[in-house]
Amino acid sequence: MERPMNYKEVTAICEFDYLPDGLEAKYDRYLPDGEPYLIPRDFLNEIFERYQTPEETRQWIEQGILAIEEDAVLFHFTKFLVEDLCSARNRCDEAHYTNMTPACMKEYGELYSFLLLLTCVVPSMKMLEKRSVPLTYYEEIPHQPLKLQMEKLALQGDAKVHDFPWVMNFYTCSIFLLDRFYFIPYRFEDSFTMFRHRDTQEVLALRHPGEDFRSDGQRNGINDVYDPQGRFTSEWQENAEFIIANRINPMGFVERETTPILKKDWDTVLQKGGTLLALHIPSGPGYTPDRLRNSMAMAIEFYDRYFPELPIRGFWSSSWLYDTRLSLVLDNKKSNIVHVQRQFYNYPTDEGDGMLRYEVFGDRNADPALNTDEYPSTLQRAAAEYMRTGARFNTLSMIVLKEDISRIGSMPYITDADMELFRRTVDSHLQRSEEDGEIFA
Repeated sequence: MERPMNYKEVTAICEFDYLPDGLEAKYDRYLPDGEPYLIPRDFLNEIFERYQTPEETRQWIEQGILAIEEDAVLFHFTKFLVEDLCSARNRCDEAHYTNMTPACMKEYGELYSFLLLLTCVVPSMKMLEKRSVPLTYYEEIPHQPLKLQMEKLALQGDAKVHDFPWVMNFYTCSIFLLDRFYFIPYRFEDSFTMFRHRDTQEVLALRHPGEDFRSDGQRNGINDVYDPQGRFTSEWQENAEFIIANRINPMGFVERETTPILKKDWDTVLQKGGTLLALHIPSGPGYTPDRLRNSMAMAIEFYDRYFPELPIRGFWSSSWLYDTRLSLVLDNKKSNIVHVQRQFYNYPTDEGDGMLRYEVFGDRNADPALNTDEYPSTLQRAAAEYMRTGARFNTLSMIVLKEDISRIGSMPYITDADMELFRRTVDSHLQRSEEDGEIFA
C-alpha cells in the first residue's frame, strides 16, 4: 500500500460480512511485522503431509492463501486480525470473534475463516516459545480442531469452521490440557462479590442488588418459568461497618433472607474484573474430585510460572453438570457428577436446561417429558422422570478460589445446612403454583 489506510477505508474495501466491535482503536495501534507471507510454506507443507491432504485440496488451500497475500489491503488487515486473535484470550478480551468473510475475496471467500485461524498457529507458538513454555504443553493443541477441519476439506470440500469462538482457543494455543481438564484465562463479570472470613476462612458470595429471583432462588423467567407471587428482588445495604445482602447458597441458588456481615471480619476475595481460569471438561473417564484437585493445582503452577502477569484468583466454569438438581435424581454416594459439583461454590445463571437437553438427550429442543420410550442410560431415565413432574433443570456456574484447591474432596464451600436449605427451597415455585392452581410458563 502506498500510504497507511485508516480503519474505515480498509474495512470498506474488504467488505467483511462480520467484524467484532472495538477493533478500530486496536487497528490504529497495529504495527506490521513486515513478513511477506501469510503462512510459512514449510509449516503448510507439514500440515499437508501430516494429514495426507489430496493434491486438489492442497491447491485449493494454496490458492486461497495467495488470494489474500496478493490483495495488499486484505493481506494487511488479515495480519492485523491475526495479531489480535493470538493475544485476545490472555488479555481476556471480550471481542466476539466468529466466522467472517470478506466480499473482496470473491473466489475463495469460503476459505477465509479457516485460513485466518490457521495463520494464528505459528505466531502463537512463537509467543509461547518466547515465554519458555515447553513444547509438550502446546505442540498438539492446534491439531484438536485441525484434524477434523482437514478431513472435512478433503472428504467433503467443506471449509466452514464449526464453533469459531471455541476452536479459536486451540488455533491460538491459548488453552491448555493439564491432567484431566482444559484451562484458559477468563475475566469474571458476574453480579456478585465473594468474601472470606479472616478467622474461620469461610467463603460467602453476596448477590448484587436489583435482580429478580423466583422463590427457588433461580432467576425469574429461567426456562420461561415465572413466579409472580413468590419472586423477590436482591438487595444490598452498605455503610462503613457492614453489608447486608442476599447470600448465594453454594448449592446454586440465591437465598431470600438477607445475610449481614461486618466488614472488619471479612476480606473481599473476588469481584467484577477479577482474573480466573475457565475450566472446560473434555469427554472421557476420570471426572472425579481427585483429578479436579490435581488439575487445578497444575494449572495454578503453570500460569504462575509462564504467565506471571495474570493475577489468577481461582477458577470459573459453567455447565449442566453443576446443576444441583441432579443430586435429587442421582445416587449421591456413587455419582461422580454429584461428588464433583459438591466441591464448587455453585451459583445460578441466566441459562436454562438447553445444555442438559443437548448433552443428555442429543437435542436442545428435546422434550423427554413427552417421550414414553425407555431411555438406555440411568441419567437419561432419571432426568426424564424428573422433568415429567413439571420440574426443569438449569445451567449453573461455579467458582473455586485457588486457596481452596487443597480442600477439594472435602466440600470446601457446601455445608450440611446448605444442602438442607436447598432441599427445602428447590422447586418451591412449582409447589406455590400448585397451591394457587396456576401454572406460570
